[in-house]
Amino acid sequence: MKPRVALYLCSCGENVSERISFADLADRLASLEEVASLRIHSLLCSEEGRAFLSRDLERDKPDRVVIAACTPREHEKTFRNVLEKSGLNPYLFQMVNLREQVAWVIEDKDDALALAERYIRAAVKRVALHDALERQEISCNTNVVVIGAGVAGMAAALVLARAGREVTLVEQNPFIGGKVVLYDKVFPTMECSSCMLEPMMDEILHHGHIEVVTCGRIREVAGFIGNFTVRIETDARFVDREKCVGCGECIGKCPVTTKNAFDCHLSDRKAIDFPFQGALPNMPFIDREQCLRFRGRDCTICRDACRFDAIDYSASDAVLERNAGGVVVATGFEVWDPSPLAEFGYGRVPDVYTSLEFERILSPNGPSGGKLVTNKGDEPKSLAIVHCVGSRSPMLHNYCSGVCCRYAGKFARLVRERLPDANVYDICADWCVPGKENHSFPDSARASRKFSVVRTTLPMDVKITRVKKGIRLSCKEVSGARRVVVVDMVVLCPAMIPSKTSGKLAEILLIPCNPSGFFAEGHAIVDSVSSPREGIFLAGCASGPKDIRSSIEQGAAAAAKLLSILQPGKRLELNAMTALVDPALCSGCRVCVGLCPYGAIIFEGSRGRALANAALCEGCGTCAAGCPSGAIAQKHFTSDQIAAEIEEVLR
Repeated sequence: MKPRVALYLCSCGENVSERISFADLADRLASLEEVASLRIHSLLCSEEGRAFLSRDLERDKPDRVVIAACTPREHEKTFRNVLEKSGLNPYLFQMVNLREQVAWVIEDKDDALALAERYIRAAVKRVALHDALERQEISCNTNVVVIGAGVAGMAAALVLARAGREVTLVEQNPFIGGKVVLYDKVFPTMECSSCMLEPMMDEILHHGHIEVVTCGRIREVAGFIGNFTVRIETDARFVDREKCVGCGECIGKCPVTTKNAFDCHLSDRKAIDFPFQGALPNMPFIDREQCLRFRGRDCTICRDACRFDAIDYSASDAVLERNAGGVVVATGFEVWDPSPLAEFGYGRVPDVYTSLEFERILSPNGPSGGKLVTNKGDEPKSLAIVHCVGSRSPMLHNYCSGVCCRYAGKFARLVRERLPDANVYDICADWCVPGKENHSFPDSARASRKFSVVRTTLPMDVKITRVKKGIRLSCKEVSGARRVVVVDMVVLCPAMIPSKTSGKLAEILLIPCNPSGFFAEGHAIVDSVSSPREGIFLAGCASGPKDIRSSIEQGAAAAAKLLSILQPGKRLELNAMTALVDPALCSGCRVCVGLCPYGAIIFEGSRGRALANAALCEGCGTCAAGCPSGAIAQKHFTSDQIAAEIEEVLR
């Protein structure tokens, strides 16, 4: 016995009816044997339309439902909810897109009518083969793991912890605060960065619901939304956090001096030292690659100097395991190394610095104590700031980092404050300063007679060389002429690029990266903090260059998303349209295991067959399409259902 199908045609206001005659369409469909009833409505998605649909379904109780309207992306869930409230299984339903796939793309009205008829006939044939799928529910863990303790990660952790969630904050560096804590001032307020972050970092370190794991790296993230298991590998600091008071007595006695990576190699540090003055947590760590004891020497000088018995050479690396319902990825960014562009002189010409190195030079806890001096210790009489180094170039990084112009303006202001007589040359193609407060930077800089803007071309045609009088900078102006200036110092503004761990972490998290190497969002506009894997969210520069304000906002947004999902006592509904493996047909070839982008297919070695984990499966159908034995069926998109639809369209 053929199922009774209720067919509804929605004109979507005038979006569809302007191109398709619904009266003619209804006449053409009247001969369909399977259709028990046919109704036309002007706007089924409206409140009145949903009420009309619900009354109809409750009265007639059809076996199947077909609705021809707009895109399923907008209202398939809407209509499924109506079916469910009316006592029908929501999967005994098929939607036809008459708006985007017919009315908006077919000019000729006769052709549009014919195509609409074929699509609806195909849907009627398909829906007859639908199964009454049942949704499953699982309990969820409300804890969260946040990867990265920069401003975005800290913002996410605080929002979650203040709401009572248990948070594990994992940071690969021995300090929290990310790149921002290394700066002197921040735009647009010119506020002291460490003063701005101090209350946030203090709350992070002393909050009862936040566990801070420094020197940590993510090694595995298994499971699914509501039930992740995260393995974290931590490096030993060899300093006991409970005993150390941060007095620094151990540091002065250490006989080993090396370059400090956290100061961009512009200063020295001891084998046991703080990353920089003011770093939090307020405790040093031992660099085992430099420490004499870890290089075979029986040195105990730092331990002997410590009055609190806080030095522990026997400490070992550890692997922590945390269960969580969600993960926030806030891994930040790196500054691109401009060394490959020899014409910019970086690494070859003294006193040519990247923006991050210049931030450290300006910072009071930096290599020069905040004094703006050259590598010889002299105050520069002139300085050039070069924008877009490696940015907006098809050969390198074909995007604008969005913050460089603003921090270049900040640099110009700080130079003017500290060295009022110094000349500043701004080498740029244009200025990008969005936001209501940011035009103050170029405006205030241009007001100074010591500030000169040199308009150049893109990609940057700049050549920097060392000359007797200092640094010679030659560039091509927009007029085509070459401009030459000689300065004492050059600051390069390189592209912001993904963190060094992004590629490996993307493999662990099973989420893709975009062509620029940043983590790919679920939707770049309407869902920019979600990732393609449910339960894993993105914040800050993990998904692309952002300023401090936007990073903090995204951290809070990611936390809010998780709070709305991971509610105590709430059960999570699993996707019903998952893959299903027929053990009788499975040959055990394991092709599907490698194809699944969500890690949902596992191989049972004892039985020699594959198995789909319904909790992990997102219903993409990749495994079903790739299975050479035809052993995998994609629920709601079976081969029979799709074949019936295609055959009717082509008939």
